[in-house]
Amino acid sequence: MRKKLFLSIGIFILLFFSIHSIGAKEASSFQLRGLDGKTYSLSDFKGEPVVISFSATWCPPCRQELPLLQKIYEEYKDKARLNVLVIDSEEPQSKVEAFVQELGLTVPVLLDEEGKVAREYGILYLPTLYFVDPLGNLAGQVIGAQTESVLRGKLEQILWFRGLQEPEVRNLVELTSNIMVLDFRKESNNPFPDRKNISYQVIDNIDSVISSFSREDTYLLLTGSNEEGIEIGKILAASGFQQVYYWMVDVPKS
Repeated sequence: MRKKLFLSIGIFILLFFSIHSIGAKEASSFQLRGLDGKTYSLSDFKGEPVVISFSATWCPPCRQELPLLQKIYEEYKDKARLNVLVIDSEEPQSKVEAFVQELGLTVPVLLDEEGKVAREYGILYLPTLYFVDPLGNLAGQVIGAQTESVLRGKLEQILWFRGLQEPEVRNLVELTSNIMVLDFRKESNNPFPDRKNISYQVIDNIDSVISSFSREDTYLLLTGSNEEGIEIGKILAASGFQQVYYWMVDVPKS
């Protein structure tokens, strides 16, 4: 009966909308135990983008969408600190564990054993995705399984910082009218001395960026390592900078 209610109400809703954006509303906090035994709190991910997936083992569209989320997570977990949290409500742990193993998921799967978090988020249809930006605000929602292109489009609303390899950097420079290059390296030099669309500045203290620079501009960070680029990007994202890239120095082997 419960499953039929989810499906019937959800289908009705989908007749009117399947994708919509949300205003600057803070995501409801929650704390749930994962299949790995750890306790996960949404507040732990402040400064990082989060996708929350409400799913269930009995939901065919969830089976279709979860491997896609796993793929996107693997692509962005290192270079953009993307987090994907799958929340399963009111199902036994053993059943969820078998489902996760079957799909080969490595993203955290959380147990909403009493369905409390699902009710707080007003879940009426599965799957439902919420996109949480680095400030902890709800940036978008997707109801029902969607194509990869749709999901990637929604991700753009929360991926405020991420790493770029050299061809991607060149592409960014070619296609963006104005870019502020911030050089945090000990040995500084402007890699784009002849580009008129580039403003270059050596930075000694990130606090000066937060206090003095516009949050609406496009930034490219030059750092000594990927980890440094990630950490600076995370700090800027948590401060509201919404277009930050870092040039990946340690390029993973393909």
